[in-house]
Amino acid sequence: MKKRKNGNLKNKKQMLIIIAVISIMVFICVVMQAYIEGYFGDGKGKSTKAVNENSVQKKSDRTDAEAAKKPAKKKSTSKKKKSGKKKKKKITHIAANPEGSRPIRVLITNSDFSDMFHNSIKITSSKSFYVKINNQTKTYPAGKKIEFKAADKKLKGKKIVIGSYSGGRVKVLSIKRLEGHPGYRGTMTIKYKSKGLILTNTLPVEQYLYAVIPSEMSTGNNIEALKAQAVCARSYAYNQMKADKYEEYGADVDDSVACQVYNNIPENEKSRKAVDSTFGDVMKKSGDVITAYYFSTSWGYTADGQDVWNTPSQISYLSSRFQITQRSKRKTGVRGYDLSNESTFRNFMNNESCKTYDSNEEWYRWSVIIKEKSLRNRIDSALSSCYLSNNENVLTKTKSGKYKKSSVFKTGKITDIKISKREKSGMASQIIITGTLNTYKVNNQYNIRKVLAPVYETIKRRYGDSMNGYFMLPSAAFYIDKTSGAFNITGGGFGHGTGMSQSGAGNMAKQGNDYRQILHHYFSGVKIVTLKDY
Repeated sequence: MKKRKNGNLKNKKQMLIIIAVISIMVFICVVMQAYIEGYFGDGKGKSTKAVNENSVQKKSDRTDAEAAKKPAKKKSTSKKKKSGKKKKKKITHIAANPEGSRPIRVLITNSDFSDMFHNSIKITSSKSFYVKINNQTKTYPAGKKIEFKAADKKLKGKKIVIGSYSGGRVKVLSIKRLEGHPGYRGTMTIKYKSKGLILTNTLPVEQYLYAVIPSEMSTGNNIEALKAQAVCARSYAYNQMKADKYEEYGADVDDSVACQVYNNIPENEKSRKAVDSTFGDVMKKSGDVITAYYFSTSWGYTADGQDVWNTPSQISYLSSRFQITQRSKRKTGVRGYDLSNESTFRNFMNNESCKTYDSNEEWYRWSVIIKEKSLRNRIDSALSSCYLSNNENVLTKTKSGKYKKSSVFKTGKITDIKISKREKSGMASQIIITGTLNTYKVNNQYNIRKVLAPVYETIKRRYGDSMNGYFMLPSAAFYIDKTSGAFNITGGGFGHGTGMSQSGAGNMAKQGNDYRQILHHYFSGVKIVTLKDY
């Protein structure tokens, strides 16, 4: 009987040991699986929990952006008394693709924005990151520097994709921008070309706009002006993406003034707010998204789009606008001027009885003196450059008095420069340059500004501040006085002059106008709508 009892105890002990071993093994398996899925810091995989939380966060971001446009539902008074004041939900911005925002591919140019081809590309990240070459992916720790060189022909035919983990930014150490080496959301793609390496940043459009806004307009402006800028930039980007201008390079736009300046100045809280609170908003005319041009500062008028871009037909939403403030309009009763008349234009530029939205800006008025000899030494090269761009824009006077195309430019001593055509906005659209050897007719504001560029001269701005080294005249709204051995140019405004004046928008916002009022002021007959297929 005692033997039997001892046998039972022994069996029970063995069973307990087996159960304990199995439990330990199960526990180890669970811990290992949790580590692999990322529950313990930086695991190799990504946890399902983290993915779900990101999905919830994305939805929350979208909801908050939409809530900014829709009035909140009224809650009962009794509920308010019970819960007290509800804390305002903070919008967080994540690196992943926000729900509903399409991707844009941005061609990243070199440090001075002059070339898309790179001799070398050096990258790193503040967080761990990966480099995927074709189908092979390698992970690197934060701060590790990786360099790719155009001289390495092994890169030919390979697609290199670089991305950062945990919402980090990929920093490009081989490029400098206004505030140092730029960091990028999304992914970076490197492709080998015979002329050098191509670098492309792919990210959602809305996040692209975060870094366009501060690069194109000071975020020191009122938020309503920044919202107006966001809608302009989004509308502009939408049309650029459709144009396929950079398709051969695997991109939609570049990051220079050829498209919209991107990430020269990093995104900040105000730029994110301006983009989020206008999520998906664009301007439309006759059912189409408009190309929403903008520029720095007006001279008191904006120019007609057809006059600026020399298009065969009128651009209905880009009509010339007098920039007089409402207060000044009530005070003076002035409704506008025809500035195509030379004396009227000069009076307008020198008489400031009418206050406009740009009146207090540095670039509102400027002047520059260009010596004849200095201009003579560079004008033939400038004329040739404009001719090669479009041979309709620079014509040579023949012995019969007619103007014809000619690719050879020899001006000689410049004896006169006359504005032969001025638009109603005051913008010069044609000039005649008379030299001892030849006479030339130059058409279009862009070419005029390029030919008369104050490359080595000093431009004096409205309040006496001086600027040097410009490769174009600040604007085409100017008049010329000839003096002994020089040409005195007096003008106003900065930029091409059509669409929205950024300085004017800033001052309109200061005076209480919201972004919709600002946009309707600058763009004729447009509707501000939210894209449904966005």
